Amino acid sequence: MGAGGEAPPVKSEDVMILIGSSILLITIILQAWSVPTTVNEGEDNQYELKYDLSEGNEFSVEVLEGNVQITVVQPDGNISYSPDVTEKWSWTAESNGVHSFILLGLEDSKVNYDVSRGIIFDYLLYPIGIGILAFGLVKKFGGKENEPIEAVLED
Repeated sequence: MGAGGEAPPVKSEDVMILIGSSILLITIILQAWSVPTTVNEGEDNQYELKYDLSEGNEFSVEVLEGNVQITVVQPDGNISYSPDVTEKWSWTAESNGVHSFILLGLEDSKVNYDVSRGIIFDYLLYPIGIGILAFGLVKKFGGKENEPIEAVLED
């Protein structure tokens, strides 16, 4: 330790429990975290987002306040315009590549945006975290019957 003391070694099952629970907690926080983005009115106050999307991935926008217009620039150069969005809007990618989403505020607006990449990418960390956590718990509480008893023998 820092003051010259000794610390007992950390057991591997405790490390597995810590890692598994950390993965689960971080995944929940990352998927639930949502910070509204402010888009001001006017041409100069547009907000541009770029995402590398695969075919079938979905980009969605929820307008919390105001009114926005969304322009989508696809990887092949095609440009699509949305009508004025006041509630919810989504775009499903038809091709692989970098998609640009330009949010133009028709008035001062607040929006939340999200990318859904499908079941594999969005939910892959849950079984990994559960597996590591379960392995650590089973290792910690499962094999107690055959474990030797530690004791200090005195003369």
